[in-house]
Amino acid sequence: MSSNKDLGKRLITQAERIMRWELKTAVENKDWNLTVRRSQEVVELSLKGALKILGIDFPKVHDVGMIFTKGAKEKGAPLQDDTLTRIQEVSKWLAEARAPAFYVERSYSKEVASKARRDAVFVLQATKSAVLKSTKQIHRRMESQL
Repeated sequence: MSSNKDLGKRLITQAERIMRWELKTAVENKDWNLTVRRSQEVVELSLKGALKILGIDFPKVHDVGMIFTKGAKEKGAPLQDDTLTRIQEVSKWLAEARAPAFYVERSYSKEVASKARRDAVFVLQATKSAVLKSTKQIHRRMESQL
């Protein structure tokens, strides 16, 4: 059985792969709806991976931004309030755009798709950085208590 840390790393690695290959291909093909969809997947997997690593349970829903914000604060993850607010907002809007993008119920523009991609990059980078710093801090605290 894999640990939470291992599962979290796998989710973040999957987010990175989607970013590098599938999202890049969607942009190159000017498939703006797929760009929005893949951006949402990157955000969701990044947040869920970070939550797993931090040892925080989450429901099987697409928007876990609020759960991440609360958990990151409780675990002392080194993220500023404005970063957490932005992560929460990005997670919410992309989760809401997910189904319309997938089922082509709405046609997204290049500008919206570009914003979605930028936001996905931001969330992936912020969560990876915070989790790395946070896990180091947790290990230091545990060692000092021994």
